[in-house]
Amino acid sequence: MSITDEAAALEAIATLDPLSNEQHHALTSINSILQNNEPFVDVHELFRHYDVLYFRSLLTQRVEVLWSARLTLCAGICELSKDPETGKFTRIRLKLSGPLLQYRPRSDTVNTLLHEAIHAYLFVTTSWRHSRGDDGTGHGVGFQLLADAINRHGNYEVTVYHAFHDEVDSYRTHVWQCDGPCREQPPFFGLVKRSMNRAPGKSDSWWEKHQAECGGTYTKIQEPELTKKQRDALSSKKRAGLQKNKLDAWVKVGATGKSKDSEPSSGDITCSKRKAVVTLGTALDDRVAVEGPKRARRESDAPTADDESLEMPAIMVECPICCLRLPEPNINEHLDRVHPP
Repeated sequence: MSITDEAAALEAIATLDPLSNEQHHALTSINSILQNNEPFVDVHELFRHYDVLYFRSLLTQRVEVLWSARLTLCAGICELSKDPETGKFTRIRLKLSGPLLQYRPRSDTVNTLLHEAIHAYLFVTTSWRHSRGDDGTGHGVGFQLLADAINRHGNYEVTVYHAFHDEVDSYRTHVWQCDGPCREQPPFFGLVKRSMNRAPGKSDSWWEKHQAECGGTYTKIQEPELTKKQRDALSSKKRAGLQKNKLDAWVKVGATGKSKDSEPSSGDITCSKRKAVVTLGTALDDRVAVEGPKRARRESDAPTADDESLEMPAIMVECPICCLRLPEPNINEHLDRVHPP
């Protein structure tokens, strides 16, 4: 028969006064690790010592500690692992968030490790019946009893919830906006932000309520830039659709107010990358600023002797990135080939 969370917590707390020889050795090792002023800590070694000191040496053989690069909504998580053959829970994965903790103080990693270890201890000692509590999060009386005892014993700050809200929000780069009445209502104003590309829908617990009270449609308004690996996986057509006019992004053409047949005047082109200003002797055609430069003609489009363009010298411009001078029609090709996105 399994015991309750409260009973399991009290059994662990009872071992703290007095400490056994093994616990004294574990405490000494923990202090040595935490007093070396290193910015990072070996969570696996630390977990083994905490297991002896606070969790009656019940976790090391049942719990796997690992860092997760995909965990971005919480600092840590305690997952149960089923045996594929028996279908029964046999092990626990204790995951720590690399993205959220890598730039936080080391103490946040230690407190998160202890927080998830308490969950793991309660799962093991209660035969996987760790109480979810009134709020369904697993932070009931038993969890709070043991967390409070550990905080007082080791001067830690194990809390029920983390406060890394800015870090969490920075990874919510997929954003949808509702066009219904809820976009005018706090606290969300019709916005849904997620770290994964999963549009709001029936799988969300609040969806039916939203449909009944608002009924609006969600449209995606923001998403992260594709990584190089994701770009390479796209088809040529889709990849071409993502190309941007780099000349428009780097070069600013001054408005001349002149017609095509008027006398040419000086135009300014700013090399914003190097903060250098280049003055051209001939103004670009107004259509360049609106439409972008034309591609170089094919051999089959070679001008005839009567073509007016033969009388006009090629306009030389500087690359806004490397400041190399080259004919204006070739600038986009140069940017795509030498300075790819």
